[in-house]
Amino acid sequence: MRKLLLLVFAIISLNVFAQDAPKEKLFKGYDGGMMLHAGYISTNVKTLDYAPEGITKGIGGAIRFHFGNHYRIGTEGYVSTLKLMDNGSYMKTFWAGLLNDFYWQFGKFMPYVGVTIGGGALTDCFIFEGDNHDWNPEPNVVINKNPFIAIDPMIGCDYCVSDALHLTLKLDFLTGFGGEDLYMPMGPRCYIGFIFFH
Repeated sequence: MRKLLLLVFAIISLNVFAQDAPKEKLFKGYDGGMMLHAGYISTNVKTLDYAPEGITKGIGGAIRFHFGNHYRIGTEGYVSTLKLMDNGSYMKTFWAGLLNDFYWQFGKFMPYVGVTIGGGALTDCFIFEGDNHDWNPEPNVVINKNPFIAIDPMIGCDYCVSDALHLTLKLDFLTGFGGEDLYMPMGPRCYIGFIFFH
């Protein structure tokens, strides 16, 4: 009888303890913000025997949802423009997709590594004769637009100004896959921006 009472008491005690213990939440909040970027990219447009290269610049942003202590999933999108030939020519890249990353926090610093998988469009405008500063017809202009599948690995680090505001620095390498006439400009981009945490 005594053993039975001890067993019942133990079960009740464990049940009360289990109810009082805080349960770990799977969803831990979300963050989002804007980033500016710049980088050196190049490609070889074999069809035109032209090899554009230079500094690309752009803007975009991301939103991510936190699950567990280290995993985030969300979406991001950017536009990046490489100006060419000082006459209005350009290569403009737009892409967006599903973002996955893992992060760790060490004091004020939060390093992260991840990848975005999605798609985008590359728009090329090459003015080989004339420029875009007048209203004259230009005899030698090529315009092309191609969709592509985007894979964008990244590595970065936040500086935690506060629990709600982070400054972020990120490096990526956007890779695009499409048809045989997709001449994707390749190279690293560096991003800097601000992220709000909720």
